[in-house]
Amino acid sequence: MTPTLIPDLGVMSRFDGLLAAVGPVARMRIIDIGCGEGQVAHALAELGANVIGYDPFIPPTDWIKAGDGEYRLANGTADAIPEPDASADLVLFVFSLHHVPQAQLAGAMAEARRLLKPDGRLCIAEPIAEGANQYVMEIYHDETEVRRVAVEAMAEFAAPIFRSEKVIHYRERRLFSDFDKFAAQAIAGTRFNDYTEEDVLSPQVRRRFEEMLALCGGNFDQPVRLNIFA
Repeated sequence: MTPTLIPDLGVMSRFDGLLAAVGPVARMRIIDIGCGEGQVAHALAELGANVIGYDPFIPPTDWIKAGDGEYRLANGTADAIPEPDASADLVLFVFSLHHVPQAQLAGAMAEARRLLKPDGRLCIAEPIAEGANQYVMEIYHDETEVRRVAVEAMAEFAAPIFRSEKVIHYRERRLFSDFDKFAAQAIAGTRFNDYTEEDVLSPQVRRRFEEMLALCGGNFDQPVRLNIFA
């Protein structure tokens, strides 16, 4: 299967990039795999979707009303989601597929296909390991290899079991006027990653940030690749 390439969407937020790719979500049943603390699930519910977010590292919740929809969070791994066959209109991995252990990636793609209705879609948004943000963060948290493996897993395990694939690119807006603002956002990510506050605040990271600040004027926009399988 040859993917259909969509023109670059430009600069937008992570959530707006997702919406630009998938369109209206009202009345959809959505499964968000690797949901973290549920920001995407909550935002989708606000727009009228029924969303269940799965993650192995979060406390589960009851159903929560949000806007015109509702959502809940539950424990589960990407290759074993406790939901019925053909029960979802949309399955999401939003900046989460590269966190799935490599041994589980084939199972995760098969599980997504199992969960989808016949006309459902699998949407995978992955940050690309390039640009100013990558140059700074690779000192304390280099995800180049796991992101490469995630992209290869889509080609090897998802493309053969779906009818069509679209590939969309956009850039997630990330503006930092000084190192403290960059560090605060990075430190917030220690809850789900294997680096520490001390790693982020190292002199080497600060030097790279200042180098990129002078070169890019505070623009650390993150390139994103979004694959939609139908």
